[in-house]
Amino acid sequence: MKKIIIILCLLLFSASVYAWETYMDKCIKSWIGYPLDDLMKQWGYPDDEMNVAGKKLYVWIDYDYDTNIETGGVSISKTDKKGRETVFSFGGEPVVNYCKKTIEADENNIIINGSWKGNSCPLIYGGKKWINHQGSK
Repeated sequence: MKKIIIILCLLLFSASVYAWETYMDKCIKSWIGYPLDDLMKQWGYPDDEMNVAGKKLYVWIDYDYDTNIETGGVSISKTDKKGRETVFSFGGEPVVNYCKKTIEADENNIIINGSWKGNSCPLIYGGKKWINHQGSK
């Protein structure tokens, strides 16, 4: 019976991770074709801005430190095909939850690409909506 419960928990965990990935991918894609200024009105100013290999990149990073976790915990990790990792920790040492969103804009500041990674996307947002409410093009 314990094996069945563990298998069911792992299946539910996998389904929830997939739903988060789907939401975050949809969120990033919803901004492609829109001006960077529109995104900044909704997300705020980026935490970092850089030029890499001729590309203009803007980065938003959100952190949440969970210091109420007791020692001796368990972590479950899943890495998707794009190399993004989602980690759930139960018990154990303090955990740093984060979500990093990277947006690429062209020379006219129109969003052309984006990505995300982290162990707490989209939970860390505390109810904020990061998807483009104007809809995707």
